[in-house]
Amino acid sequence: MSRADFLRRRVSLQVKLVAILMVVVLTPFAASAFFIDQVGKVAANFAAGEAAARDRSVQKALDAHLEWVQLTKQLHAEVASLLARVPAIAAVDPGAPLAEILADQRQLMSIRLRAADGRELGKAERSPPPETTPYPVIHPLAGGASLEVTFAIPDHLQEDYQELATALDVARKVAQARTGLPSGYRTAFLALVGTAALVVVLLGVFAANRVTRRIAALVAVARKVSEGSGDARARLRGRDEMAELGVAFDTMLDDLGRQRGEIEYLQRIGAWQDVARRLAHEIKNPLTPIQLAVQQCVSTYQGDDARFKRLLADTGEIVEEEISGLRRLVDTFRTLGQLPRVEAAPVPLADIVEELRLDPALGERLTVRAPDRPVQLRADKLLLKRVLANLVENGVHAGQEAGKPGAVVVGWSTPDGARHATITVDDEGKGVSAEARERVFEPYVTTKATGTGLGLAIAKKIALEHGGSLEVSPHPAPSGGARFVLTVPLAG
Repeated sequence: MSRADFLRRRVSLQVKLVAILMVVVLTPFAASAFFIDQVGKVAANFAAGEAAARDRSVQKALDAHLEWVQLTKQLHAEVASLLARVPAIAAVDPGAPLAEILADQRQLMSIRLRAADGRELGKAERSPPPETTPYPVIHPLAGGASLEVTFAIPDHLQEDYQELATALDVARKVAQARTGLPSGYRTAFLALVGTAALVVVLLGVFAANRVTRRIAALVAVARKVSEGSGDARARLRGRDEMAELGVAFDTMLDDLGRQRGEIEYLQRIGAWQDVARRLAHEIKNPLTPIQLAVQQCVSTYQGDDARFKRLLADTGEIVEEEISGLRRLVDTFRTLGQLPRVEAAPVPLADIVEELRLDPALGERLTVRAPDRPVQLRADKLLLKRVLANLVENGVHAGQEAGKPGAVVVGWSTPDGARHATITVDDEGKGVSAEARERVFEPYVTTKATGTGLGLAIAKKIALEHGGSLEVSPHPAPSGGARFVLTVPLAG
């Protein structure tokens, strides 16, 4: 698929997401705009019916209340008329028993007898009950005199009347309504829903663009990797599922890069093994005839030329020494070319390290820092011991070349949940530079004066064939020297 096709596909995905979101959001908005009037009319009709029914009930209650008030007034007037017929009161006698009359009439709060000129001839009164209002009634007497009688009327009578009148007015207004919602409410509701829909659509466009942009980034990285760019990574930010996918994708690329590097390294070592086998064969064959021929020349010379004889003897020693070096190199070539296959089995790591301490050349300089819990590895015991022996021996030589005793510290750990044991070998040498770390495991690359450059290459090949790894830590060891980190699978 070309880049243009990919871009068209990406835009199509965005359009689809936005279109679906708009349909989902705008459908309720359109339905709300259509049904809001219907709901208002239904509500208005229902309210009007209920209000009409309430109108009759409230009107009856109001009429009954008014009738009761009128009857109460008539009753008070009748009481005043009866009291005016009392002989002492009818005669406008100042000595009329007003107190006795007040005691007999519980609804009375006061009673006064006035002369024609307004003078008060007698009175009797008592405190009105709480939450009542005085209601005076004046009844005329003979000769222009008058009888004033005050009754106590409850305060809530007027309030009840006002409430009934208000309820009746509201019910009549509701009965006349033709819509359940004012036009302002309808407009505000539709504006609110429309604004919310617009915001959701904009957020949906932003979210769709963000998602598709991340997908495009992953696809672009995948294309770069397929084109041979091993350093391309997505590096998506965030804490959502797409970011987790990006992290998993980058982790997969890291693993692929590491595995590709290991495969390339094993391929190089395999090529070097073929070269080493051939060189060992080609070099070993002529060494013995050369050595025998030189020895014969030295032994068969019977002349008396001391100078020549000395030269011949020196030549023999040089040839012997160089042939020994070549034999040692041939043995190393043979070792590289004839490495056995890994036959892994459960083996305690502590046993392998303890066997290293039995070597007199290494035991005195070797310090072991083991965890309390025993560690069981799945490894080839002989090959793993060879790797550790090579690392310890290199550490001793590195420390001695730095002018120190050459102490080496071997430790290991197994983090919770890990499938590999991590073994560290620390020396007190000068360390390994950043440039040398990239090449130290290549064949025939060495920092020692007498090294062949095959020991670390063999060690790393064995580690990789175990399913582990061997690296130089970018951080120096606590002793100041180099730290080699070996990982080996755990048993089980």
